[in-house]
Amino acid sequence: MRFALIATVLVAPALAFAAPKKGAAAAAGGPPTGKAAPACGVKILPLVEGNSWTYTNVAAPQAPEDAVKRIAPDPAKEVTITVKSVDAKKGADTVVTLEEKITRDLTKDPKKPVLDEHTITTTITCSDKKFVISPDSFFFAGEPGGYIGLKVDSIEHPKPATANSWVLTKGGIGDAPWREELVVHWSRVPSEGSEAKLGSGKLELERSYTPQQPEPITTKLGMYKAEKLGMITTGRVTLDNPLAPQDKPAELPANWLTTQWIAEGVGVVQSLNSYAHEYQLSAATLK
Repeated sequence: MRFALIATVLVAPALAFAAPKKGAAAAAGGPPTGKAAPACGVKILPLVEGNSWTYTNVAAPQAPEDAVKRIAPDPAKEVTITVKSVDAKKGADTVVTLEEKITRDLTKDPKKPVLDEHTITTTITCSDKKFVISPDSFFFAGEPGGYIGLKVDSIEHPKPATANSWVLTKGGIGDAPWREELVVHWSRVPSEGSEAKLGSGKLELERSYTPQQPEPITTKLGMYKAEKLGMITTGRVTLDNPLAPQDKPAELPANWLTTQWIAEGVGVVQSLNSYAHEYQLSAATLK
């Protein structure tokens, strides 16, 4: 999720939240699927060194509301995520390092195409009871990551019971809903050479997940029967030094909805984020 949320009070699209699912799903026969043993036994996202996923922006089922359109960042043209390393040490959590290459189309004149590319490093930390995705990862909320004009000082999960991004059952998505809570402490970064002292604060997020009825998803690679995972995000931004003492935290909008479709042995095959930007799996290398 892009941290433009820190600077702007956003308005969410009116998207329906589907009914909870009644049973677990497995991937259909669409290629490719991973065969190697994944990190932490997570079948639903095969984190194996060398595995990669490429997502392409596609037309969403409905256009965003005007209020969302005004404040939404431009969607990425393409996102490629590669597992660079899996650090699994005995007696410690496994740390998976991801490289995420984000390509945006800045073309104004079709005769002079302009593509902007930047690469960020993100992590997933896991064990048999833990699965934490760093907030700048595409897998966190289906939004190409990276912080613009901000430095993240710390990320905390204040309650052990709500410390997991995904709550997994035997390496897959179970039937029960869950909640993740985190606090991101941030500070604004001045322009290079400037001695300006800019603001700082914290972003509190509550993410409520509901597993829903599995759905078939057709991609360029074939059709997958995918778990459907709905997530509603609430939260607030609090400045360390508000402009006025009476200023209250700025609440994020209600019903800020993200939906992810995830196939066993493959990972995320489709994602529709809160800005009504949809991304679909278009290429994959899975060992």
